Amino acid sequence: MLKMNFWNAKWDLDIKQCPCDAHFNDWIKQKKLKNKLIYHFGTGTHHVIGIKQATNKSNNAVFAITASREEYASYIELAIDRPRITKSYYAYFGDVYLTNPKLLPDFDVVTLFHLCEFFDAKNKAYGGVDDAKLLDILTAKTKPGGYILFFTGSFAFPSAEKIIAKWEKNGRVKRVGAFKTLLVFRKTK
Repeated sequence: MLKMNFWNAKWDLDIKQCPCDAHFNDWIKQKKLKNKLIYHFGTGTHHVIGIKQATNKSNNAVFAITASREEYASYIELAIDRPRITKSYYAYFGDVYLTNPKLLPDFDVVTLFHLCEFFDAKNKAYGGVDDAKLLDILTAKTKPGGYILFFTGSFAFPSAEKIIAKWEKNGRVKRVGAFKTLLVFRKTK
């Protein structure tokens, strides 16, 4: 029997090494985005995006995925200790490469900071899509005018950049520019 390819580690907040979540919260503040539904790939044990968006009076809601038992356990503890957070922040445990678009609402903002970091033969063996297909699925679930962001500091960004370049040429998105370590696109149609 094939078992899920999960991340057998956790990510505590280390802004020097991986500032993408903090930069994302800064971007939201700078854009003054309110009442938005955000899809976030990779929660970390810190849940910085979910907590900030749940407490900053923006009325933004975050739907996030993690493939780390430790990160999911930290979400459960967060929900127990601060239940109001869960009114606008929901994290689930799973393999992002098994994303079923039928189970997702349409999003205003999608973070794909970890594109190309986790896919391998294990994911494919049990029906997981590759990173290009994942990007297509989440683009389709992004509302017109919505944003899709990537982390240029990811160790896998050189691989992601190749997928992004092909994706950008399809005409469904427009490059908005960079914000700190983030590459920002807007869905056009």
